[in-house]
Amino acid sequence: MKNKTSLILFDYDGTIVDSAKMIVNGAIQAFRACGLPDPDPQKVKENIGKPLAVALKAYMADGYDVTPEQISNAYKSWYAEQGRLGLQDEPIFQGMDKLLKELKISNKYYLGVATNKSRIALENGLKKHNLTNLFDITLTTDENIPKPNPDMALKAMEAFEITNNCTFIVGDTVNDIGLGINANIISIGVSWGYNDLEDLKSAGANYLVSTSEELLKVLESKLI
Repeated sequence: MKNKTSLILFDYDGTIVDSAKMIVNGAIQAFRACGLPDPDPQKVKENIGKPLAVALKAYMADGYDVTPEQISNAYKSWYAEQGRLGLQDEPIFQGMDKLLKELKISNKYYLGVATNKSRIALENGLKKHNLTNLFDITLTTDENIPKPNPDMALKAMEAFEITNNCTFIVGDTVNDIGLGINANIISIGVSWGYNDLEDLKSAGANYLVSTSEELLKVLESKLI
């Protein structure tokens, strides 16, 4: 372990797995559980990647005596139950399973997940896709300040004694890129998630990729 000199943090939703359908359905079920009208699915998609309570507030209707935290709790309960039943509808993006396994097999880098997802939702997803053992560290909003705050990256770097110039964040939203900027680490934006490349570029991404093969090439060219 001591010979590993780089750390790669991956976002989860929109980067490793396509969870848009699951997130939209979860938001609808949470709103219904709280006696609220269904949210606009497009607005739900547009807010993927934000801290959950912040995203929920962005598309909840006015005039109801319900807080974003109450909806958030209903959403987390629904998501956890789906995971317990093995019903997560979150397919892995093409090539990401292979990429993660290649990086793990190389035994050269620390691998981590930095997500604004809850702990139980992440662990259920990783377990379903047999990805749990690929990561040296997983960071969620249950224990950390949500992205774009640098908290997750700073904790991971401290845990492995890795410097910021040897740390990467790979993600699909401006919040992932924001974490990269705030933690002063290298950020790579991917095109297959929920923000387009122009948004990621404007947010300050150091690199932009459109396929898992491009992502691997960028990582291999920059990793120490």
